[in-house]
Amino acid sequence: MPSASVFRRSARRLFRVMLLPCFALSMLAAIWITLFHQMGVERAAAHHDAVLSSQALARVLSEHVSHILRQSDHATQLFKLKFEETDGGLRLAEFAQRNGLLDSVLPAKLNLPMALIDRHGKVLDSANGFSAGPGPTAGTSWFLALAGGAGDASQFSTPVIEPRSGKWLIQIARRLNDGDGKFAGAIVIMIDPLYFVDDYDRVNVDDEAALFLWAHDARLTIGRVGERLFVGEGLGFSARKVGGVPTEELEATAPPDRIARIYSYSDMDRYALVAVVGITERAAMEKFERHRIRYLWMALAATLAIVAVTALLMRQSARLRASMRAARDAQATSRAAAEGSLDGVMFLKARRDADGKIVDFVVADINDKGAAMLGHTRGAVTGQGILPLLPCDVDPPFLERYARVLLESQPLEEEVELRAPGERAVWIRHQIVPIPGGVAVSWRDISARKLAELEISGNRGFLQSLIEHLPLLIYVKSVRPASFGTMVVWNKAAEAATGYAADDVIGKIDRIAFAPDFALCSPEEDRAMLACPAAVDLPEKPLRRPDGELRYLHTVSVPLFDSAGAIEYILCIAEDVTRRHEQEQNLRNSEAQLTAITNASPLGLIRADLRGNCTYVNRMFEIITGLTREQALGRGWTGALHPEERDSLNAIFQHQRRNPEPFKKVVRCRRPDGSVVWASVKVAAVRIGERIEGFVGTIDDITTLREAELALRESEARLRTIADTLPAMVAYIDANQVYRFHNLAYHREFGRDGADVPGMTVRQTVGEKRFATLEPYILRALKGETLVFEEHDGPEGAERALEVTYIPQLGEDGVTVVGFHVMRQDITSQKREKKRLLKLAQVDALTGLANRAGFLHKLSVAMRESADDGHLMALMYMDVDHFKPVNDTYGHHVGDALLKAFSARLTQTLRASDTVARLGGDEFTIIMEKLARPEDAAAIAAKIVSAMQAPFELGMVTVSVSASIGLAYFSGGTPDGTPDGTPDPDALLQQADMQLYQAKQAGRNTWRAAA
Repeated sequence: MPSASVFRRSARRLFRVMLLPCFALSMLAAIWITLFHQMGVERAAAHHDAVLSSQALARVLSEHVSHILRQSDHATQLFKLKFEETDGGLRLAEFAQRNGLLDSVLPAKLNLPMALIDRHGKVLDSANGFSAGPGPTAGTSWFLALAGGAGDASQFSTPVIEPRSGKWLIQIARRLNDGDGKFAGAIVIMIDPLYFVDDYDRVNVDDEAALFLWAHDARLTIGRVGERLFVGEGLGFSARKVGGVPTEELEATAPPDRIARIYSYSDMDRYALVAVVGITERAAMEKFERHRIRYLWMALAATLAIVAVTALLMRQSARLRASMRAARDAQATSRAAAEGSLDGVMFLKARRDADGKIVDFVVADINDKGAAMLGHTRGAVTGQGILPLLPCDVDPPFLERYARVLLESQPLEEEVELRAPGERAVWIRHQIVPIPGGVAVSWRDISARKLAELEISGNRGFLQSLIEHLPLLIYVKSVRPASFGTMVVWNKAAEAATGYAADDVIGKIDRIAFAPDFALCSPEEDRAMLACPAAVDLPEKPLRRPDGELRYLHTVSVPLFDSAGAIEYILCIAEDVTRRHEQEQNLRNSEAQLTAITNASPLGLIRADLRGNCTYVNRMFEIITGLTREQALGRGWTGALHPEERDSLNAIFQHQRRNPEPFKKVVRCRRPDGSVVWASVKVAAVRIGERIEGFVGTIDDITTLREAELALRESEARLRTIADTLPAMVAYIDANQVYRFHNLAYHREFGRDGADVPGMTVRQTVGEKRFATLEPYILRALKGETLVFEEHDGPEGAERALEVTYIPQLGEDGVTVVGFHVMRQDITSQKREKKRLLKLAQVDALTGLANRAGFLHKLSVAMRESADDGHLMALMYMDVDHFKPVNDTYGHHVGDALLKAFSARLTQTLRASDTVARLGGDEFTIIMEKLARPEDAAAIAAKIVSAMQAPFELGMVTVSVSASIGLAYFSGGTPDGTPDGTPDPDALLQQADMQLYQAKQAGRNTWRAAA
C-alpha cells in the first residue's frame, strides 16, 4: 500500500510537470497547422484569381479579334452585294476608296491585301500587295467549296502561309454570283494576325505579360511577349490538369522565355483560333507572398512568445510547488502582500438626492494602499463620502467623472496630473469601471514613468536638433490615404539646397508646395514605394531652385511603418552632389579634350601595358598602319610591323626597362593592303616613381608621295567605316538621279547586294509607285533646296516613320548642283512617345477623366463625324450643386474625394460609348454620339440627376449634393454650326452653358435642354 501511494504521488507530480509543456506543444502544432493550411488556401485562391484575370484578358483579346474578323466578313458581304448589283462591274479600287463601302466597316488605312478571283481561279484585280501563291487557285479546297456551294456563307481559312513573305495570314473568302445566280468567282481578304497583338493597348497587362493567337489545329502560334514578337510552330499549349481533371488554365509546351506565367484562354470556334493571355506568376502571387511572409513572422513571434511564456510559467510553477507548503503556513502574510499592491482600489456606491441626481459617492470598500493614497486609514475611509477626500483642483472634478461613467456605462481610463501648491507634480493612472449602483476605481502612481517620457521627449528634441543641423537634406512625407504627399519634416539643409523654406513646405502637399517639375516631388516614386516597400537608392536628379540655380541630388528613400505594418511615412535622405557632378563633368571634358588632342596629333600614338598589349591608339596611328582601333588592341598592333621588324619588339621593351631615355628606331610597317610604310618609332616607359606602369609610343610617317597616295586611300576607308557605323542611312545621288554611294545602313534597307545599287537610278531601286512620291523632293533638291520631310513605309502594324534630309552638293563653280546627299533616320519611337505624351496631356489627374484639352479635341471630332454622317449627338454641361460648402466645411481633401466619387458614379450611369470630361473645379461635360432621338439624351440627363441625389460616403464624412445639367443637340446642318455648315464647338458649348444657367435658375437639382 505505501508503494501505491508513492506511485500515485509520483504520477500526480509528473502530470503537473508535463501538463503545461504538452498544452504549449498542442498550441504550437495547432498554430503551424492552421498557418500552413491558410497559406495553402490563399495560394490556391491567388492562383485561381490569376487564372480568372488571365481568362478575362483573353476574352477581351478574343472579342477584339472576333470584331475585326466579323467586320472583315461584313466587308466581303458588302462587296458581294455591290458586285452583283453592278453585274460584276465593281473593282477593288472603287470598293476601298476613302469614305467608300470598305471604310464603312473597316478603316481603309488598314491596307488589307485583297483580290478579286474569277470563276476560273485567276486574279482579276488585287490591292495592297496580295499574293495568290505558287499553285493554281482553282485547285484549292476553299475555292472548290465556294464554287460547288450555292450558300452565302464566307470561308475562313486559318492559317494561310503567304508564299512571298512567309507570313501567317487569315484568309476570308466569299462566293460571287453573276446575274443568273451562277458562280462568278470570289472576293478574298487577307488579315495579318500581328495586327491583333502588336501595340494592342486594350489588354491591360504588364511589360512581361504574353499575348498569343493559337491555331491549335494548324500548330501555329503568333504573339507578343513584352516588346518581342513570336511567330511559328515551336510554341503550343495544352490544358493543365489537376488531379487528372482539365482546368481553365493552359501550359506552354515550349515557353517563350524563363519567366513563369499563368495562361488562360478564350476560344473563337468559328475562326479556329484561341486567344491566350499569360500574366507573370510573380505579379499574380505578389500579394500572397507578402501575406505568407507576414504570416510566418507572426507565427514565429507567437511561437517564441508561447515558448517564453511556457518556460516562465514552468519556472514559476516549479517555484510554486517548492513553496506550497510554506505558502499554506504564510497565508496571512500572502493576504497582507495582496494588500500591498501598487494599485489603490476602492468600490463606491452612488448617493443621490430626492430628484435622483448623483451628489456624492460612498466608499463601500477600499484597500490599505488606496486609503494611504487618500491620506487616511482604511477604517476611517470606509462608509464615508468620497467628495471631501478627493483633490478639488482637477478639471473636470473626479465626482463628475465618476457620475458620467456610471450614467453612460462606459469605462474610463486616463492619466491625471495632481499638482499641489509648492509640491512636486504627481501623475496617477486612473481607471473607472461601472458596477451596479456605483463604480470601481483603481489608481497607481506613475510619476516615474511620466518623468521617463519627459526625458524621451527631450531626447526627441535632441534628435530634431540633430536632423536640423545635419549637412544632409532630410525630409519626411506622409503616405497615409488621408494626407498623402503632406510634408512632415524639412530640415535646414533642405532649405539651403532647394531654396524652399520649412514654413512654406511643412504641412502642405508636395505637389502644391513645389513647382510642377520639382525633382523631389514624384508621385510615381511614392506609388512604387507603396507597391514595393523597401529602401531605394535613387539615381541622381537635377533640381531647379526657385532662383533658377541648378543643383544635383543623390537621394535614398526609406519606408517608415506603423504598428500594423503599413507604410505611414517615406523618409528621404539626399546629398547635394552638385560639386561632384561638376567635377565629373570637368573630368569627362578633360578626357574628351585629351582624346581630341591625341586624335589631332600629326603623330600616331599607341599605349601598351607591361606585357606589350595595346590599350589605346589614336586616329593617326590608324591612318599610318591601316589598322583600326579594334584591330590594334591587345597584340593586334604588332601586325602593323613588317615581319622582319617584329623580332626587335622585345629589344624595345627590354631597353626601356633598363634605360630612362626613350627608344628610337626607324622601322618598316606593312599595311593590310600589302604596301610598305617607313616610319620613325619612339617608345618611352610610363614611370611612377621607380615602377614602370606601361609604355607610350609614337609613330611618324616618313614616306614621300607614295605615302600621301596611300593616306588618301586610308582616309576614304576611314570615312567608309564612319559612314557604315552611323545609325542613320547615308547615300549620295548625282544630278542624273543615280546612286553613287551608300553606307551599310542603306545597304540593309535595299535588302540586296550593296554592290548592285551604285550605278542604278532611284526609279530602278525603289519602284514606280514610291518614286512618284519621292520625285518632287528630288527635283527640288537638284535645284539647290535643302529639304527635310517625313517618309512612312512598312506593313500595317509595323509602319515606320523616317525623317529624310536632302542636302544639295554644289560643283566647283559654287552654283551648279552636281547631286545631293541623303540622310534617313528612323524616328518611329520618337513619334510614338510624342503620341503617348499627348494622350497623357488630355487626362485629368484627379479623376482620370478627360481634361479640357481632351474634351475640346473629342468634341471637335464628334461634331465633324456627326456633320458627315447626319447622326444626332448631344452635349451635357453640368456642375455639382453646393460643392463649395463641402470644400469650405471639410477641406479640399474631402472635396477632391467627392469629385472622384461623383465622377465614378457619373461614369457608371452613362453608356459605354459616352465621353465624360472634367473641365475644372466641379464642372463636367458629357458627349453623347449617335443618338436615335433627343428623348434618349433627356432620359439620360434625368437619370444622372436622380443618381446624384443619393448621399456620398467619403470615409468618415457623408455629404449630400446634387447636379444641374444643361443639354444641347447637334446634327449635320443644325444651327449649332457656322453659316457654311461646318461644326462650331464653341457655339454648342455656349448653348449647353446657357441651358445649365436656366437649370440653376430653376432651383438646381434638375436639367434643361435646348428646344
